[in-house]
Amino acid sequence: MRSGGFYAFLAGAPLVAVTLFDVPPALLGVYIGSITLGFLFGSFLSGRFAARYALVTMMIGGRIVACFGLILGLSVLAAGFVHELTLFGACVCLGIGNGITMPSSSSGALSVQPDLAGSASGLSGALTVAGGAAISAAIGAILTTENAAYGLLGMMLLSSALSLAAALYALWLDRQETPPASSGP
Repeated sequence: MRSGGFYAFLAGAPLVAVTLFDVPPALLGVYIGSITLGFLFGSFLSGRFAARYALVTMMIGGRIVACFGLILGLSVLAAGFVHELTLFGACVCLGIGNGITMPSSSSGALSVQPDLAGSASGLSGALTVAGGAAISAAIGAILTTENAAYGLLGMMLLSSALSLAAALYALWLDRQETPPASSGP
């Protein structure tokens, strides 16, 4: 689910941009690239902070950034400010959150049993593609010209929130495995 919002964006952004905002094709390409720029910046941040913070902390931080940006975008739309920068600005936050999250989540998935890293990598990639296909199909079934912006941001938020819940569950599991520090001899 960590990249589900990205797949939802790819499936729904062209419909929203063209039907709701009447964005010309050249500008649509720039806007679609905005999520990738956010991802690059998030990956840069991950590289700067991953050595100082635990994997789960980085994953939770990235998911919070993604959810916050999408909630802010939905709030601004609900307040009546319907503009393409509202939609694509929220998507930049999703890209930043994904960039912070993905290196740590990939590292965590591959480090559970190092002798099975190749299998873990293949399974992780397959699950990512399968999840992306499912989310893309859901976006195609849900979005209409009437609900395009809200539906797209809502599906992206749902995916990011589920990823946040998974990261919080990973934190809970991590704390269950770590024995408490003893206070005496």
